[in-house]
Amino acid sequence: MNKLYIRVVEAKGLRAADFGGKSDPFCTLSISDKEVSDKITKKGKLFTPKTKVIKKTVNPVWKESKMLYVVPGNEEKDFLRVVIYDWDRASKNDLLGMVKIPMTTFLNGKSVDAWYNVKPMKKEKAKGELRLITHYCPVGVPFYNNF
Repeated sequence: MNKLYIRVVEAKGLRAADFGGKSDPFCTLSISDKEVSDKITKKGKLFTPKTKVIKKTVNPVWKESKMLYVVPGNEEKDFLRVVIYDWDRASKNDLLGMVKIPMTTFLNGKSVDAWYNVKPMKKEKAKGELRLITHYCPVGVPFYNNF
């Protein structure tokens, strides 16, 4: 399997979903819309890679590194999907938006450090930008962690 290394650095100008003009944002990461196949087994439980919750801000800084597996040969049709949520203790988490990036963006073998516009996923309002650093590693290509 090929690997996509992602550093979720920060976001700015996200939509405020809580009273007081703030949100409690966190991100989930997946390849395409393959929620189940992108889940990894850890201690016998399935989970989707996600960032920690940063409370009471619309400009969160995560600086978290994650890794996703990519099926070789699917790069032309697959994409990286990062969904941003507002964490809620008492109710369902609110969608703040998503970033969807074609895998072909990462095929040049170099790390990509870029800001991406946050777009609506369904009917929610979305705004802001998300900064990601990504590096795609096909099988057999060494990765030098500069994250």
